[in-house]
Amino acid sequence: MKKTISTYWPVAILLPIALAFCMHAGESGSAAMRREATSVAGVSAELARAISLGFVEDDDATPPVVATEKTL
Repeated sequence: MKKTISTYWPVAILLPIALAFCMHAGESGSAAMRREATSVAGVSAELARAISLGFVEDDDATPPVVATEKTL
């Protein structure tokens, strides 16, 4: 029995790793299709969210004036 376990333990470790690799490789095609299917409405909605959260600013915008206390 000891010889059987020592013979097949690499298979027990490598088989799940190989299956996970195959499943991950199969998803890459569908991910590319999802990126291509982005609509104009989706992109404009993301841009509107970025602007509302302040991630995108106007080029002509002046920086806010911050009052600082001067100490000598």
